[in-house]
Amino acid sequence: MRTAVPDDLAAFVQALGVQWLRRPVDAAPALAALLAEPALGEDGKARVVAAVAPIVADECARHGYRSQDLVVLHPGTPGLEEALARFDQAHTHGDDEVRYILDGEGLFGFFDAAGRECVTRVGPGDYLRIPAGVEHRFTLTPARRIKALRLFSDTAGWVARYTGRAAAPLETLA
Repeated sequence: MRTAVPDDLAAFVQALGVQWLRRPVDAAPALAALLAEPALGEDGKARVVAAVAPIVADECARHGYRSQDLVVLHPGTPGLEEALARFDQAHTHGDDEVRYILDGEGLFGFFDAAGRECVTRVGPGDYLRIPAGVEHRFTLTPARRIKALRLFSDTAGWVARYTGRAAAPLETLA
């Protein structure tokens, strides 16, 4: 069952322990230019991470996140549809999943213990910390574009553990 009432959204995710903050993205010209590019090479990704790191330094210190990277998804990403098909399956992780959305947008679906799902759209400035063990899934909106900073305490803890929960594709729910 999907929860669709926007007023319930904050309470629903908070009850799961999900931290959802607004952290406006710095509009400095150099960073804005990088974020406007559909694809970024390793150097561009590193420059974005360096520019954004001070914004999330407090969260890194508070939760012990030791590494960061930038995920860039766009229509030209090799294997994009296969990756999205995996992300859209309900799963959990052994570590927190942290996403700071810098550009583009996506859809997260969160499941409570009763199996109810709440779907929410995320965009630039949304910072989510999904605690280990919270069942969720993700996909892109029809714009098919997102840039998100990921924070890790241990990248091995981010391996998806699929729950097998049957659910309609997220794109059809938003």
